[in-house]
Amino acid sequence: MEMVKVTIDGREVEVPKNSTILAAARAAGIEIPTLCYYEDLGVKGMCRICVV
Repeated sequence: MEMVKVTIDGREVEVPKNSTILAAARAAGIEIPTLCYYEDLGVKGMCRICVV
């Protein structure tokens, strides 16, 4: 699996290439509050709250 390095709040973390920003933040121990995210469901993007 191809990995990429991203920096979130000054912390560098290595995550799988197709990770979401939310998954990358959680891997770095950074909690981002969410209203509708559920890991087992696909991304719908209807409310646009999670758009960066």
